[in-house]
Amino acid sequence: MSSCWTIVDQQEQVVSRELAHDAWPWLEVDWRRTPTDDGLYLEWTEGGLALKSTDLDARSSVRVDFCEGPQARRLKAVTGEALTRAVGCQKGLRPSVCDATAGLGGDASVLANVGCQVMAIERSDIVAALLADGLRRASLQAFDWCERMELMHADATHYLARLTHGVVYLDPMFEKERKAQPGLAMQLLHQLPTSETSADRLFFAAIESQAARVVVKRPLKAPPLGGREPASQIRGKAIRFDLYPRRKLTAEDMEPIRFGGLA
Repeated sequence: MSSCWTIVDQQEQVVSRELAHDAWPWLEVDWRRTPTDDGLYLEWTEGGLALKSTDLDARSSVRVDFCEGPQARRLKAVTGEALTRAVGCQKGLRPSVCDATAGLGGDASVLANVGCQVMAIERSDIVAALLADGLRRASLQAFDWCERMELMHADATHYLARLTHGVVYLDPMFEKERKAQPGLAMQLLHQLPTSETSADRLFFAAIESQAARVVVKRPLKAPPLGGREPASQIRGKAIRFDLYPRRKLTAEDMEPIRFGGLA
């Protein structure tokens, strides 16, 4: 069950509040002019929706931005990175992808940008709201890849059994126990309330679906998800993609994935 989240709107943008909230109707909101006294809160400005914490500098925040910054540069530069090869992109074939752990949309936007139809599913109400707002602002810039990406706020395990084609992509959040200090975004995301759905449960739901293949992003030295060895891997310097093919990709796997309404 989603809790009520404080959104700080110091400029009292009353008209734009309703327009913005249309992008994330699942989020119960308490609009305020000042931050909460403790913990996480959201901030609403002309730059969009941002996640902040009273434990960090007021200038520190997490915002999804496809128009400027690192992700925008990634979208402009992407050609044949390991991600696109892992899901099966090749000449004349751009499979539809169900990104069952969409997060902040970094990988989903890359896949949409190279021509894949992407159904992005995110179970966290806050993360889904941040992503929805990032997509809203990207759409205002008329990026054509936005038309190939659809977002659902849901637990993907409830939908994968209905999947009939395409590729399932999983990128479970890296464990808190990693030795390297996580970046700001990951520090804040680790503070968010978690649901009972485990990465293993999601993985087995994906494996049991009718997807042509399942792709799992993992830290380079991490064990395979669910203890199941992949058929093959694409390895990078810090991460790898574990591949679980079920059948050969065909033109039918390029058809958009549709599940219906929001959960």
